[in-house]
Amino acid sequence: MGFFETLNGWKKILSFEIIFDENDKVNVKVHKNVPIIKEPDYIRLWACYEAKMIYNLGFPSNLSSMMTVGFITKIAENGISANTECFKEVNVDDVIQFDPNVIKGNTKFTGEFYARGPLDRSIKTWLPLKGTEQQIVYSGLALMQYTISIIRDDKELQVMEFDIFTKTAKNMAELYKSGMRMGITSTVKIPTLAYWRAVGIGE
Repeated sequence: MGFFETLNGWKKILSFEIIFDENDKVNVKVHKNVPIIKEPDYIRLWACYEAKMIYNLGFPSNLSSMMTVGFITKIAENGISANTECFKEVNVDDVIQFDPNVIKGNTKFTGEFYARGPLDRSIKTWLPLKGTEQQIVYSGLALMQYTISIIRDDKELQVMEFDIFTKTAKNMAELYKSGMRMGITSTVKIPTLAYWRAVGIGE
């Protein structure tokens, strides 16, 4: 975001890369732009990113966008936990695997995540010119898997945070299925509403 966004109180809190290598493996690298990031912001990063990708794919007329919502639905129905393997859950682990050892790749999805106060969040993304629709779908799963690894490390609060993550994902899927589509504004409203409902914040 530029000068005017900063003036309006937005602050960059995370930067990220989703890296695909030539061996059909994917990894996520996230950089903190502020000293302290609480785990729920990683959940909100995933939700905002997924909403942006669903919009970019052309929901609901695009098959890949519908597939993405279907993947979210299936993972949420099974419940997100420390043992969840996203690619395996949706039966694509035979064609793509999450590998935290991948540090270089020929395709990168990048972005920045912004906060304004305790409630407002927004995202900027840059898609690679040679990225495929399939990689867009898989990039959201990769970021979900990364978020699971972050929550897993929080031994004290992980049960509550996995519950919030599951509810956020379930709420997002339900909002898309309910016909809640508002063009570009959906990339903010749907993930925000999904998370707020998950933590019990009034609409």
